[in-house]
Amino acid sequence: MSRSGVRIAIFTVVVSTFALTAGQPAQAFRPSHDLPVLQVPGSRNFEVVQQHASGPREVWCAAAEHARDVLRLPTATRLYIAKGRGPSALAGGRTAIRFSPEPVAPTGPQQDSKYSVSLNDVGFSLSIGHASSFCWDRVEDFFKHF
Repeated sequence: MSRSGVRIAIFTVVVSTFALTAGQPAQAFRPSHDLPVLQVPGSRNFEVVQQHASGPREVWCAAAEHARDVLRLPTATRLYIAKGRGPSALAGGRTAIRFSPEPVAPTGPQQDSKYSVSLNDVGFSLSIGHASSFCWDRVEDFFKHF
């Protein structure tokens, strides 16, 4: 198949998928790593609900995709941990991390390591662009989008 044929096939799949989902009722945003993201009513804050075996890369990816695709924030915007990993206020009985696009004052001791990504330190932040880089950590992830 020629390059233009591949592009047409991909475009057809994307348009078909959009047409099928456009009339769906509103629900939790589901990013590429399939973690539910719940908007805090009346604010731009949101919670990423952790699933079994999801780590910082998946959580930050979900936060970045939500901020970029739902809140329509520029990739240079920083996301801050507003409430570290703990019981969700929006998804009863689940564990979540609350994020905010507004600066949050750090509370308690912060991680000393500059080589790890926190889910616990209130005030810890990454840009949406940096966090979204965690979404494409394997070649297989690329093909899930087609």
